Amino acid sequence: MTRFFSSLYATSLYVASRKQHVSCAIGLLTRPINPIFVTASMRSRFDAFCKNVLRETLGLVGGADTQVEVIATSQTMDIWYVPDPARAALRAELGLLGELAAEPCQFEPFHDTPGPAELRGCVRKQLHWHHELERRAGGAVPFPRLCVLSSGRPATVLDAFGFDPVPGRPGLYRAAPGWRIDLVVIAELPRTRDTLLLRLLGARAVLRDAIRELIALPDDAWEKGIALPWLLRLRFEVPAEPSARTAEDAEEEEIVTEVQQWFEQLKQSLRDEARREGLQEGRKEGLQEGQLRVLARQFEKKLGRPMTDMEHSVLAERFERLGADRLDDAKLALPPEALAAWLADPTAR
Repeated sequence: MTRFFSSLYATSLYVASRKQHVSCAIGLLTRPINPIFVTASMRSRFDAFCKNVLRETLGLVGGADTQVEVIATSQTMDIWYVPDPARAALRAELGLLGELAAEPCQFEPFHDTPGPAELRGCVRKQLHWHHELERRAGGAVPFPRLCVLSSGRPATVLDAFGFDPVPGRPGLYRAAPGWRIDLVVIAELPRTRDTLLLRLLGARAVLRDAIRELIALPDDAWEKGIALPWLLRLRFEVPAEPSARTAEDAEEEEIVTEVQQWFEQLKQSLRDEARREGLQEGRKEGLQEGQLRVLARQFEKKLGRPMTDMEHSVLAERFERLGADRLDDAKLALPPEALAAWLADPTAR
């Protein structure tokens, strides 16, 4: 279990370095909220989840920006990614996504299967972005690649735009070379670890199976460090009005509920671990002091550094006032930077 916290810290370093402000709706922080994070419907909740997971994974091996403005049309790309050559070995560990991320690329994930109009919109942004890149460079630059990630099979798109399957890569399709467009049908990807993170961007049964595979991975798996915090945050977002929910919405609400149940089991496991260690340490110094010592070690593993004297005092005060359950929420749901801010914020709850 402790290895999971170290992994979560390591995979969050890039995000922390970009100084992005993320807020958790359980009231732990009062900071600016990323506009693609809190959404009003089930569909956009999962769209935001896909973008966040994809951005953070690509951020491990290069620069990955969301909502990049294409000035010529005032449109935004979901993700514009530029690889870091120094991290090529790490990129190779990302499986199929690492192959797709071998060069600068515009990524457009669709939680719902896109049609021809959606693909044309992506191509329009690709063309305008190329024009903008040449304007900035003052000359010719390579035409950027476009990678469309579709939860289901967009049969009309594949037929109308002449996509062909890529040999040896089930679920991957490619348009004529001049277009430089790849299309990934997530529902057709093989159920291997090589494709797990991409399948987490899928829908319904594909997503449910991918989540179960993710949870079954070792605690120090890098995929857990990337995806689990965003999965846990799905439960805090604003649900759709019951009257507006579709059957697909209800099914994916069940997925969120399943994640919530797993999260509660994980918290109980942590509490049991802390209680066992606290009882052992508390024989000499008292049960509460022993539990606090164990909690401090867990927080330090998540932070990736020793806690300061002030942070130890804050932890003790909040353990007394808020209880272990709220501390577990903070420890599991917040990335290291946000956890440090929660400890430093005197008004946090």
